Amino acid sequence: MSKALYFIYAGGVLHAGWAVFHFFFPRIFQWPQRLAGLDSVNRSIMQVLNLCLTFYFAVAAYLSLAFAPELLAGPLGKKLLAIFTAFWLLRLGLQFRFFKAAHPASLVLILFFILTMAAYAYPLLQAGR
Repeated sequence: MSKALYFIYAGGVLHAGWAVFHFFFPRIFQWPQRLAGLDSVNRSIMQVLNLCLTFYFAVAAYLSLAFAPELLAGPLGKKLLAIFTAFWLLRLGLQFRFFKAAHPASLVLILFFILTMAAYAYPLLQAGR
């Protein structure tokens, strides 16, 4: 098995981890209490966006784990690798824009954003050779 496939499988595992992490956001961040001060529309927006992200992460995990060879083989697969890479590059940039990057939790997240991005960037760059 090629190194690029291992990276995609690792990306699938990381995406599964992100899905689980986001699934538990309401409990981890005590949303029933913390979001109570928001009006119902903004409270609902937070929950809907989180559920959509959870779904995206689950789909990305499934595609990576079930179709890794196909992601390397054709133009659609390479486009998906590019989309996954771009998503995590964007998320990394947003971390610096909206959160204190020096906070210990932020540093851990930054590390995992880079790892997830690299899991797709490496195979994409290898496929371009």
